Amino acid sequence: MRGSDRVHTEYDNFSKFTFETSKSVIFSTTFGAKRSEKEEAASLFIFGDSFLDAGNNNYINTTTLDQANFWPYGQTFFSFPTGRFSDGRLISDFIAEYAKLPLIPPFLQPGAQRYYNGVNFASAGAGALVETFQGDVISLKTQLSYYKKVECWLREKLGNDEAKLIISRAVYLFSIGTNDYASPFLTNNFTLLNSSSHSEYVGIVIGNLTTVIKEIYESGGRKFAFTNLPTLGCFPALRIIRTEDDGRCLKKVSSLAKLHNKALSKLLFDLNKQLKGFKYSIFDMNRRLRERMNHPSKYGFEEGETACCGTGEFRGVFSCGGKRPVKEFQLCENPNQFVFWDSIHLTEMANGQLAQEILLIPIIIPQGHLKFPKKVHVALFIFGDSYFDAGNNNYINTTADYQVNFRPYGESFFKYPTGRFSDGRLVSDFIAEYAKLPLISTFLQSSTDQFTSGVNFASAGAGTLVETHQGLVIDLKTQLSYFKVVEQQLKQKLGDAAAKKLISKAVYLFSIGSNDYFTLFSTNSKIYEEGGRKFGFLYLLPLGCIPSMKVLIVPGSTSGNSCQEDGTELAKLHNKALSESLQELERVLEEFRYSYHDFYGSLIERMNNPEAYGFKEVMACCGSGTYRGILSCGGKREIKEYEVCEKPSEYLFFDADHPSEMASKQIAELMWSSEIPNVTGPYNLKTLFHLI
Repeated sequence: MRGSDRVHTEYDNFSKFTFETSKSVIFSTTFGAKRSEKEEAASLFIFGDSFLDAGNNNYINTTTLDQANFWPYGQTFFSFPTGRFSDGRLISDFIAEYAKLPLIPPFLQPGAQRYYNGVNFASAGAGALVETFQGDVISLKTQLSYYKKVECWLREKLGNDEAKLIISRAVYLFSIGTNDYASPFLTNNFTLLNSSSHSEYVGIVIGNLTTVIKEIYESGGRKFAFTNLPTLGCFPALRIIRTEDDGRCLKKVSSLAKLHNKALSKLLFDLNKQLKGFKYSIFDMNRRLRERMNHPSKYGFEEGETACCGTGEFRGVFSCGGKRPVKEFQLCENPNQFVFWDSIHLTEMANGQLAQEILLIPIIIPQGHLKFPKKVHVALFIFGDSYFDAGNNNYINTTADYQVNFRPYGESFFKYPTGRFSDGRLVSDFIAEYAKLPLISTFLQSSTDQFTSGVNFASAGAGTLVETHQGLVIDLKTQLSYFKVVEQQLKQKLGDAAAKKLISKAVYLFSIGSNDYFTLFSTNSKIYEEGGRKFGFLYLLPLGCIPSMKVLIVPGSTSGNSCQEDGTELAKLHNKALSESLQELERVLEEFRYSYHDFYGSLIERMNNPEAYGFKEVMACCGSGTYRGILSCGGKREIKEYEVCEKPSEYLFFDADHPSEMASKQIAELMWSSEIPNVTGPYNLKTLFHLI
């Protein structure tokens, strides 16, 4: 973005979507910083404005308002000004680094260029509109013409086939639109903006962007990445020209950015449907940057509103470096403590953090922007172990080790024991509530009439391996056989067509593996063969850190009071294997959609910072021994003595193995609606329930 003489980022992760040679992913570790002409790796082509300009404006006839080739720009990383509008690297530089690419050079940089790794066309001050700072910058339309020159160069050097391969594997990264909406306020030139309604103006901007995307697509480009627009009116440069009615921020420009983001999401969603092979990722820069501005200390910053370099209120006057119309400027001692470097642009520290989050973004269809029918009935079928068992083990011949049909289980919500391993509801119960379904009945107590909302097949102690607690639990293979019984009864009740429709729209929720540490996906594939398309998975929690495992740590061992390392390592290996299997299934199974929740990470967070999540204790509420880690709750098992706390909601665990109702509710909320990709992804369950 540019200043004036008055002032101055939707759901698999982005890192696995953007840069890869054969699967539907963007970033992967298949990169090398160097490569031969025929090496199979993806390239990075960058379009946009000063958020991504790595120095193109150094080589055009423009003013210092659109250049940053002077000190103190570049001081943190490069130790000299490169033309980047930051104290160091930009988001695109970090992305290239994570993809094991060299720094992507500016297109206009003199010298022999080799474009195999990609090229940067971005220009500070550029917009999607040709009229935005016309004559001083490289508009998006001109950036496209430069791209076409690179395309011709690749075809001349490599031949059509190899050039086509590079173009199709490449990632096309965009940050554009900021200047189209901010420039009228920065220059007091509202002619173009006032000539149409705000929605019409946004439509023109989006229309120009659409043309560029389609031309790149026609050339063979298939993988596109976008950042939406931040809350522009709260940037230091625009904050200092706010009116009294706008309060702390310039609301008019922020409202334009909001309209743009909505239109951009719709555009990409439509293109995804219209263009074969079109894949995209959109990063919610608006929310992620606003979080840092409002809560800087949470992200390691001391200042979220004031720039490191500039002058005036918030250092919002665009004077950094003293080469612009206003010569006076102040410079902070440590840019890493600031979100903003100058009155518009971010510090290297902020750019690095955002780049890391971009790499984890949900892709292809952002969760928050899907169009759903107003009324759709989706059933919920639940498979797994004690984390989801709502009482099936009440009806089998087993021992008290695998049953909890006695007090104090169930005391918080049901006021009586239901067979759930908790003081109240389970994660699956909350998911059903959020989906506006009744509590899902267990298979062994259900009647046919209840199957239309789904069924719970989970069994405490169950594993994917038949041998796990064999004879005492309902293993996953048997749970699948129960599902087939339900399928037949649904066909008899509803007819084949209606039953097939219900099964294909249903969500299949899994929590399995804690009891045998390994997931066999042949079983899940059979559910796919029966018509299931939407699957939800709960990753394993840190097994070595739950009370029943911690109590096994030998006093004085190297583990101390931490976690049982072997159990934790097995959980990590399981989760890694599960993640890889899900990605492979998505690749090979048509219409396969899935959601995972990082139960491991969520529990570790709560163990390390219980107060932040409303807990006073990470030990069990009910049990005996150290951490109450002996599974004696209720006194019906081998050890009869036990203690029970007064307020289970203050405890992370209810018994030695299972979360309290409060913890389950928090996990369910993350599974249902979280849009943080490294927590829940590539879709959340809310999205799965509404996908047609």
